[in-house]
Amino acid sequence: MDKPPKTPSLSSPAEPSLVAEIGQAIAHLSPDRAVLLLIERALAATQARGALLLLPHEKLREMVPVFENLPGEGQRPTWGNRLLEALYQVFLDGLTCFWDREMVGKHGFQCPCPDGAIALVMPVKLAGRAVAMLFIFRCTQSGTFTADHQNLLEGLTPFMGTLVENYRLHSEMIHKNSRLSALYEISQRAESLIDLRDVYDALGRVVHSFIDFDAYMLHLLADDGKTLEARKDSATGGFPHRLILGEGLIGQAAQAMKPHLTYTKEFNSVLILPIVVSGKLLGVVTIASRKPYAYRDEDIIGLRIITTQIGSVDQLFKDLVRLRGFTAHILESMNSGVLIFDNDGRVSLANPEMTKLLAQPLPVGWSPQVPSPSIPGPLSELIRDILERKVSQENVRIRLEESHPPKTLEVTAFPFRDENGMMLGTAFFLKDITQIIRLEDQLKRADRLSALGVLAAGIAHEIRNPLTGIKMIVQLQMSDLPPGDPRREPVEIIQREIDRLERIIVNLLDFARPSKPKAVQVNLAEVLDACLLLLHNQTKKAGVHLEREFPADLPTLIGDPDQLKQVFLNILTNAIQASQAGGLLRVRLEPRPGWVAAAIQDTGPGIPQERLRAIFDPFMTTKEEGTGLGLPLAQRIVDEHGGRIEVDSVLGSGSTFTVVLPLRTEAEPEATHA
Repeated sequence: MDKPPKTPSLSSPAEPSLVAEIGQAIAHLSPDRAVLLLIERALAATQARGALLLLPHEKLREMVPVFENLPGEGQRPTWGNRLLEALYQVFLDGLTCFWDREMVGKHGFQCPCPDGAIALVMPVKLAGRAVAMLFIFRCTQSGTFTADHQNLLEGLTPFMGTLVENYRLHSEMIHKNSRLSALYEISQRAESLIDLRDVYDALGRVVHSFIDFDAYMLHLLADDGKTLEARKDSATGGFPHRLILGEGLIGQAAQAMKPHLTYTKEFNSVLILPIVVSGKLLGVVTIASRKPYAYRDEDIIGLRIITTQIGSVDQLFKDLVRLRGFTAHILESMNSGVLIFDNDGRVSLANPEMTKLLAQPLPVGWSPQVPSPSIPGPLSELIRDILERKVSQENVRIRLEESHPPKTLEVTAFPFRDENGMMLGTAFFLKDITQIIRLEDQLKRADRLSALGVLAAGIAHEIRNPLTGIKMIVQLQMSDLPPGDPRREPVEIIQREIDRLERIIVNLLDFARPSKPKAVQVNLAEVLDACLLLLHNQTKKAGVHLEREFPADLPTLIGDPDQLKQVFLNILTNAIQASQAGGLLRVRLEPRPGWVAAAIQDTGPGIPQERLRAIFDPFMTTKEEGTGLGLPLAQRIVDEHGGRIEVDSVLGSGSTFTVVLPLRTEAEPEATHA
């Protein structure tokens, strides 16, 4: 009977070619290609049908085939999870029982396979410690593995151990590079997604760049905190599009907020990973592959990094949107204008109140270096000065005469910086204080008038007594002089001047001791009509055209009609005297919420700005025969009625005096202001 051919040995000098081939493979091939080459040589030398190189998987507690050289489907041996689990236990037992010993188990052991094949299980060692398992099988008809076969494999497995370790290190390096590439891609995508319409749109693409999958689905936690709703999927994997938190594999993993590896009928590998940021569940990512053992711990770690970063970006964006909306609401609610300039000196933000202050929209990207009709000159100059000097300014008041009507603004500005002290821009806050200044002027005027009233009362009393004596003597002289006597003329002049002085004294006393206004129902249209009737001849003589605009449904107010008539007679007389022949006198009444306004507008020369704020001062007059007490007295009466007088005047165009009175329902008016 013929003897079987002798199996070559690595230690035999007759086989230098095999040793040289192994050396060439290790030197020039990648670790995985070199391992496959060694397996091919082992199969050829032992006349085996196939081989597997198995690595332990601690989490699955199985031996996982990493390298394989198997025959066609019809000749494959049958093994399943039970065999792989058993081999894993053998591997663990070998580590602790016999593979680490020098003598026992040196050549591995042979075992039968379920399909009748015979298998040889060999430890693959590195530095004396098993790191893998070689599972090589042959048909039963070929007999068992001989001692020579085992010696050959004993010589090959140390090389396999080195190559397996190199393969592991190489795979780790590839995975690390893949993770770094994925993180870099996330940073790039995050930058490109600043509009962030949906940052989760990028998640599937980024994950697929370093993890292969056949199905992908993203569920996000709904607002109710109990429902998971599918957001985006790339394949039909039989996963529900809507599920309850805690129900099913996906719902349970999401509720536990822990990753879960499993399988389904369609997919051999399913990885479920909850998206958790700062301990808060945002959603869950599910990827699936038809390959068995497709995902490892490294994949879970990498995917967790990706999803956490994507989730953090999404949370930051949502926080930014909420903060931006909150800031926009604050800016819209502010009663001050806000202007933000960037470091280039251009407007980057302006709130709606700024448009109201300027009475027109601010040009986009406006710079004070470029004149604009939207920005009055004084304001533009102030902004340019502050931006150039990069200083803070507080409560700077500027008057905008070009505005209609003119207004006074209070400007506060300051540069703002980041946490490192780098300047980011300059903020301007502008507030319309026209009404505040008007009220301040009224208070100052009231104080002056009060003090002046006391003085005027004393002066009038001291002058009135001697003036009465002088008047009596002049009257006696007049009675002694017959008509036509030339001496009567100077006496008549004295008499007229005495009468004028008496009128001044009466005005002073009225001004100093104003009577308390009556509280009766007043129809302001009737009061103004009575005044216009009294001034009809004066208006006609001056050649002034009258326009009257009184609404029919004007409400009545509580006040003193006689005192109000005195106010309007004074203002109307001034308007007629200021108008030239052919001029226009417009009198109109208009209701305002809680108020009634009576506007008297003339087309006279107007009042210079430097004199406008002094027109209510006592004795301030431009008329030769005026006393300068008419407007101060009118102001006092209106104040007593709880109203105000507004004045707008443009040189060359005329003036408008508006008397604003409150609509009262109580029996007695109060001295309050709008």
